[in-house]
Amino acid sequence: MAITIYDEPQLISPASNPLMFTFSSDQTAQENFSFIVEVYVNSSLHSTHQVFRQFNTLSRFDCSGILSSTLESPLIVDGTIETIYDSAINQYAIIVYEKYGATPIVQASATSTTLFAFNGSLRHPDFINWDYTAYDPNLTQDCLFLTSFPRDQKSYCGIDESFFLGFLEATGSAPLTLFVELFDISGSSIASASVGLTSSQLKVLSVAPQEIINNTTITASDFDSCYRYYVYVDVAGVSSSEVYYIYLDTECKRYATNRLHWLNKFGVWDSFTFTLVSVTSSNIESSGYSREKGVWNNTSYTYPLYQGEKVTYSKRATDQLTLNSDWIKEDVQQWLVRGLLESPIVYLEQSNGFEPVNINNSTYQFKTRRRDGLIQEQITIDRTYSFTSQLN
Repeated sequence: MAITIYDEPQLISPASNPLMFTFSSDQTAQENFSFIVEVYVNSSLHSTHQVFRQFNTLSRFDCSGILSSTLESPLIVDGTIETIYDSAINQYAIIVYEKYGATPIVQASATSTTLFAFNGSLRHPDFINWDYTAYDPNLTQDCLFLTSFPRDQKSYCGIDESFFLGFLEATGSAPLTLFVELFDISGSSIASASVGLTSSQLKVLSVAPQEIINNTTITASDFDSCYRYYVYVDVAGVSSSEVYYIYLDTECKRYATNRLHWLNKFGVWDSFTFTLVSVTSSNIESSGYSREKGVWNNTSYTYPLYQGEKVTYSKRATDQLTLNSDWIKEDVQQWLVRGLLESPIVYLEQSNGFEPVNINNSTYQFKTRRRDGLIQEQITIDRTYSFTSQLN
């Protein structure tokens, strides 16, 4: 009597893609045979499932539907430079039992490795090539941050705008340090700082200028002459993440800018600022009724001009905002439309906080310079707060 678990997901995997286990038993010929699978999330029993033999002595079980429903990625608004993103990653494991007999009873079992699932969702080509170690500075030198922004392009952030980067850490216990250094336009160093970090499986860093000013020795005056700055995560001086450059957006703007933040495929946040003219519009819905012409005036029935026949008793307005990007490179446009339009959660950054919005665009097209020449992108967003007028 034995259960054997063959295939397991990687130690850290996106929860919205298959989290597939395969297993077998040497007792599948027994009467009334089935597998019983217990799913544990954060060491607590979540649910129990009965699975039947599917191929020879083998069967399989996918945990993705269970794990994806337990995760969320809240927007980070507390102003700290480091967020342990526990709500977006959970620990899980399964125990597989064999059950059989004239009166079926549970027999032998096997327990999987303890694994982690994060609030990610990858397209199929990315999923089949997924390797969590590529995003873990403990395991891979120059590991990537959790964004697919093209690394050969300039990533911009305004002095008062927000910027987020995430990374994974599977089993690390060595001390982590975030390093920041500012440079002027000639490439000379202006100032540098470091911040100790806490080990966790998924971490998001707020590396916008204001968070750096608030949480390090770097000052606002240091950013006055800053052209670009870099951030990277060091692991005890032994390995480190990629050095990620952020360019300070200090250009004079002809129009009010609009910065969007959206949940990316890795379950953390990407950002982009639309700098050309934006257009605000509203859709108006009217509710009304029709009444008889005329009114009683003592004993007379009159038809005064002020007494309307069609009456509006309420109006409801929903606002839209059409955003236009500046001229952008084709790989930035392709990153932008795929990430932004496919994201389920988008926020518009305001001076007093973040407003949830809905993207109205239902299709997108990858643009190329050879075909399209100069490239811009236009996005229409629906504001989620509506206006209802007073009655009557």
